[in-house]
This record gives sequence, C-alpha cells and structure tokens, in this order.
Amino acid sequence: MSTATNGAATVAPAEEAYAAAQRAGIVAEDRTEREKESWRRVATIEALALVLLLVAVVVLAFKQQHDVLVYHETNQTGLSYSGEAQQSLTPDNLAIEGQLGAFVKAVRDIPGMDFALVDRNVALALLMTADTSPAHAHSDMLNYFRDDANNPKKLWNEQQLTRTVLDPVIASPIGNTRSWNLTWAEETNAHGVKTRKLYAGTVTIAEPRIPTDRQKAELDPAGVVIVQYELHI
Repeated sequence: MSTATNGAATVAPAEEAYAAAQRAGIVAEDRTEREKESWRRVATIEALALVLLLVAVVVLAFKQQHDVLVYHETNQTGLSYSGEAQQSLTPDNLAIEGQLGAFVKAVRDIPGMDFALVDRNVALALLMTADTSPAHAHSDMLNYFRDDANNPKKLWNEQQLTRTVLDPVIASPIGNTRSWNLTWAEETNAHGVKTRKLYAGTVTIAEPRIPTDRQKAELDPAGVVIVQYELHI
C-alpha cells in the first residue's frame, strides 16, 4: 500500500519494515520454517497411514490364519471347528450334529434315478461306520444295504419309491458321553402317494478328528466315525 504526500509517493512504515526484513533474510527464514513444519506434518500423516496399513495387514493375515485353523480347507459346508494349530483339530458339537444329519440322510434317502447320489450316500454311510468290539457298525451297515428292503436302487427300480429325510435332523448329545439322540422326519412317495413319519435313533461316536485324506474330507469333513447305532425305523 502507498500513500501520497505533497504529490510524492512514500512507502508506508509497514511495507518499509517488511522490505527491511526481507533484506535481512528474516522473512525468508520464517517461510523456510513454515515449509519445514508443513513437511513435518505431511510426514507424520504418512507415518500414521503406514502404521494403520500395517495393522490392517496384520489383522487380515491373522484372520486368514484363523480361517485355516477354524475351517477345514476342503469343507464346503461351513462347519466350524475348535482347536489350536499345535493340536489335532476337533469338530465342535455343531459340526458333529451336521455330520450326523448327513449320516441319517445317507442311510435313509432314496433319491430315485440319481444313482450317483445313491452311490455317494452308501459310500458316506460305510465311511462313517467302524467295526469296534463289541459293536460291528460297519458290517451291520453293509448288510443293511445288501438287504433288498433297504437297497435304494432296487426300491426305485421295482417300486418307483422315493424317500427324503426332511431338514433338520435334530441331534442332541447325551450328557458328557459320546452318544447322541437323533430325531428326524421322512417323506415317502410311493406311486404318487406321499406320507410323512417321525423317527428316532441313537448313535455312539468315536472321538472325532478332522480327516487329512482328501476323499474322506469331502464325504465326512467333521471326521465323525460311528461305532454303534440304532435307528428305530
């Protein structure tokens, strides 16, 4: 800003002081300090952002590791498991309940012409049973399917009969034992006539362990092995 005095231009005191400061290097030094402070703030923000990014990476890595520990890699059913990395992983009750439901379906379902599913069901039922003294669950299951009255392919071919185990199969542990009570409903279609009935049963399982064999893991991801069963059918 300038003022006019007696027709001659004179420099205002403030401007003259600023010009003097510039000549003395004070203003330039102040500006440099302000620039340094701005860069320090930018560096602090960047460092904070880097820390947050590292935290996010660690959390994500932990979650991925946790998922590997908590869910079996080949399991597509979403069953959950409990255990530590250093221990043999064991399924929780929810996983066992789900697998016992799959067992009942494998034993009782008659899916009509879907013979590939019949073969899978038979394979699962046999896989999930074991012969342990004094019980002979595996042998009993093999004889069950050999009986024409229980052979899904014969029942379909000869009687056009289908049978479906309805969801859910209710499985409840009996106290602190390895025995479970089962309750389920079936719908049978015989020549277009549908009927529904309730059934119950009891199974005793070995201490379950998640299988490492891929084929077994695909059929029985919870690693449930039945050593004794009684289905009231």
